[in-house]
This record gives sequence, C-alpha cells and structure tokens, in this order.
Amino acid sequence: MTKEAITFYLKTYNSAENPHPVAISPQEIYRFSASSLTQISFKQGNESVSRLLSPGNPYAFRYDENNLVEIWQASHSREDAIDLAPYVPTPLAVVDKMLELAELSSDDVIYDLGCGDGRIVISAASKYGVRGVGIDIVPERIKESKENAKKAGVENKVEFILDDVLKVDISEATVVTLYLLPESNALLRPKLEKELRPGTYVISHNYTIPGWENKLIKEEPVVTNAPNEHNIYVYQR
Repeated sequence: MTKEAITFYLKTYNSAENPHPVAISPQEIYRFSASSLTQISFKQGNESVSRLLSPGNPYAFRYDENNLVEIWQASHSREDAIDLAPYVPTPLAVVDKMLELAELSSDDVIYDLGCGDGRIVISAASKYGVRGVGIDIVPERIKESKENAKKAGVENKVEFILDDVLKVDISEATVVTLYLLPESNALLRPKLEKELRPGTYVISHNYTIPGWENKLIKEEPVVTNAPNEHNIYVYQR
C-alpha cells in the first residue's frame, strides 16, 4: 500500500543470477514462485536496501514510522481486499490499558478491527461483561479467536466475523479498537466518520489516525518489556 509505483529487484538468495527487475503500481499484486529464500532490493529514501523473503508468505510494501518505504509480511494475498496490517498481537498489558481507557460499562459494544487471535474482545467480555465483535480477513485468525473465546467461557458474548473490515457495518459499536498502520487508519477514517455515532471511542495502539488530530482526547504510554514503549491514542468521534 504505497502512493507511488515501486521498482524492486528479485534474485534467489546467495545465487550468482542477475537480479530480476519488477515495477508495480500502488495496490497492484505481483505473484511469483519461489522454493527458497529470495532476496529483494529496493530504494528506501536515498538508500538501496535488501531484505529476505520466505517462500509461501505474502508481503506488502508500506511506509514505516519515518515515512520510508519498507516491506512487511502481509496478513493475506487476496486481490479483493487491501491488506491493512501484518499480524502482530497486542501485548496483554497494552490490551488491559486500552480497555481501561475505554471506560467500559456493561452497555457497551466493542469492535476490534483486525482482531487477530481475539484477545481484545475476549478480555473485554471477560473483565467488563461487554459484548464484543472481532473482524479479521484471515480464516486461521477467526478460527483461533473462536477457540480462545470458548476457552475463556465468553463465546456467548463475542462474535467473530471473517470479512474485509472495510465491508462490515460497525455502526452499533460504542468503542472501536485498532492496531493498524497509519495509512490504514487514514483509509478507515471516512468509514469511522460515516458509521460511528458521535461520542464513540476509537482507541488505536501505537499509530495515530491522520486527520483526526482534533478528536484526540488522550495519549498514554505503556511500557511492557523495557525499553519497549507502546503508545495508546484515544479518540472520540
């Protein structure tokens, strides 16, 4: 997910072959077969960098926190949906703080957009008694979420939807949680503005929502394993 076309070069790792140039436009998917590690080289600002790709995994070009192009392992390789973020579980200490900042009551409904293993909505249901909905596009994540909800004894309070976040109606949410990248948050912003009721909390782990600076009501750091610091951004629709 980049704003401009990218040219990169591929070759089998540690081989003597000449790198194969490829140019792709924004949102384009390029598929190739590889049975071993593949070296990819591309421009990152004014520097040329190389990374290794494992066979069988999807990858996506995205911007890092310095707005430089980087390649990340993607969550899926579907052509009918944008990959919003790689799968990286939110640490439980951060989950606890996000839920605390949400000021949940039993009447709330929490939606986690890109729910992964379901830990946020499961924790919300277990600790606060709220109803929760998790959405993810990866079948394995939804299966894992349902299994985790059953283990926690809250399967009757949570629902997990296998779908593209951008295509699911989230209008009943009173709290929304995110752990996506900045450009994904920007992509979601019109949906949040259209579907969420005024007053709805939107709580983002580590990344801001571009264009919502005037809706930010709180920023809270959380230290898990020093010196790793996480930031939680609380917005109100």
